[in-house]
Formats: sequence, structure tokens, C-alpha cells
Amino acid sequence: MRTLIVAIPFLFVTACSPSEAGSKPSGVSGARSFAVSGFDSVSLTGPDNVIVRVGGPPSVTATGDTGILARLTVEVVGNQLRIGRDKSSGLSWGGSKGAATVTVALPAIKAASVAGSGDMDIDAVTGASFDGSIAGSGGLNIRQIKADVLSLDVAGSGDAKLAGTAGRAQYSIAGSGGIDAGTLTAGDADISVAGSGGVTAGATGHASVSIVGSGDVEIIGGAKCSVSKIGSGDVTCTR
Repeated sequence: MRTLIVAIPFLFVTACSPSEAGSKPSGVSGARSFAVSGFDSVSLTGPDNVIVRVGGPPSVTATGDTGILARLTVEVVGNQLRIGRDKSSGLSWGGSKGAATVTVALPAIKAASVAGSGDMDIDAVTGASFDGSIAGSGGLNIRQIKADVLSLDVAGSGDAKLAGTAGRAQYSIAGSGGIDAGTLTAGDADISVAGSGGVTAGATGHASVSIVGSGDVEIIGGAKCSVSKIGSGDVTCTR
């Protein structure tokens, strides 16, 4: 069932139509609060920045230009919190026109995705599994992971940075993106690069690496590597 979350603004914003709200930034800073619950996955679409803090009760607050905040949308679909922009005006803001900062709190997180040019920062992930993805030029930073199984896919030019531990890690890049997981130690790792992207990963058991194109992969931690390569890409396994 699709549940639309109703926003409760902290600061009063003059009422206007969607097209007026989306016409231009207001030049005035403000904040909004969103009543949310029942999610363990966070999805960002667009140019905004999301800060995820794990371990507390669910909440979402946003700060930034009030014109941008008026177009910010937050909804829970299934178990996923979706953050994006209202497109009803037919206009799109991004890049130099500004971005909101959205702070999300939740008890635990199982998945995160970024689509577009925005960035997401997650302080901690703990659990049996975690799935992450980037589509576009955005970024995903996870400061500390402790998971049995970790999966991360990058499509485009986006970048991800990870630290922590995982029993098994799967990394995939299609495009020119990058994954920096040199400070994440996995038992085994499966790595696939199609294009010019690059992966640095930690693994101590076995690492299976596939490259098609000019991408590069570096394995740190002494894992035994098996390599399949088509193209000019390089694989380095440090033992």
C-alpha cells in the first residue's frame, strides 16, 4: 500500500501553487519535519544530500532554502523511505541552484540507494545483509558496516566509500564509477567491472574478479584471486 507522508513545516512558508513553489529558490533558509515510520530502507532521487543516523526512533527533518523545501517529497512505500522532488511544476532544480540537507533517523537499515547527483552518508550498518546502489553521479558513504553479506552496485559515474567488516562482499560497477572499500575487510569478495570504473577492496579469503574494459581492481588483505579479464583493465592482488 502506498502511503504519502504529510510534511509538517517548522517555519511558516507563504502558500503558493506547485508551479510558484518550484519557480526559483526563495533565498530564505527554513526547515521541515516529516512524520514517518515503518521503514528500514532509504532511497534518494535527485540532487539533495541525505544524512542517515542509525539507532534511534524514526524521524526525517530537512533544512535549506524554503523554495527547495517546498518541493521536497518524502513518502514510505512498503519498507522504503523515498526522498525526492515534486515534479508537478515541470521544472527541475539541481546543481548550482542548491540542495536540501535531509537528516534521517531509524532503528536499523537494510538497504540504501542513490539515483541522480545527490549524496548519502550513513553512520552505521549492522545486520545479516545490506544492499546498496548508485545510479548516476551521486555518492554513498558508509562509515561503519558489520554484515554477513554486503552487496553494492554502481551504474554511472557515482562513487562509494565503505569501512567495516563483512563475511561476503559483492561489488559491481557499470560505467566510470568507483568503489573504495579498502578499509572494509571481507572474508570473500566477488567483483565485477564493466567500463572504466575502479574498485579497491579488502578480502582475506577468496576474491573473484571480472573486468570488461579499462577498469582497475585492487584487492588488499591477502585473498587468493581468480581473474577473468577482457580489455586493458588491471587487477592487483596484495598478499
